[in-house]
Amino acid sequence: MTSLVAWKKVEHVVALKLDRIFRDAEDALRQTKAWDRAGVALHLVDMGGQTLNTASAMGRFFLNMMAGFAELERNLIAERTAAALAHKKAHLQAYGPTPFGYDRDGKALVVNRAEWQIQEQMRAWRTDGWTLRQIADELTQRATPTKAGGRRWYASTVRHILRNDLYDRAA
Repeated sequence: MTSLVAWKKVEHVVALKLDRIFRDAEDALRQTKAWDRAGVALHLVDMGGQTLNTASAMGRFFLNMMAGFAELERNLIAERTAAALAHKKAHLQAYGPTPFGYDRDGKALVVNRAEWQIQEQMRAWRTDGWTLRQIADELTQRATPTKAGGRRWYASTVRHILRNDLYDRAA
């Protein structure tokens, strides 16, 4: 969108809420200043579609308040989500795609012994100094099935498995 503003192709930005278009208050304030300089108006649907005049003192103050509340709301959602995920992991409850090393039994996660042994081997290789790429290549070469039944392993998948603290909770 920045390039469209620079090319003078945009006169209005419409968003449902402020927190839908900005990561945090600092980002919102920096970007809306740039839009002000470019003559771009910000419209927020949750304000009835009214333009927020961020060039005026009162409009800028209102934007600062809204940006602060939007950042607070995003942070609270992130905290609640992290707490719920930690609770589910701690109680071996399903929380998304079934993690490697586990199967689902209703809402519970139960250890899949074959996959569990594979993740233990991954950890041993890693302890021995293997790179993530070496581990992935070895699993691929051995035709070790992935959780989805695929035969190709990626370093990012190995990293994800090795970083998951679920493996510290069960045996």
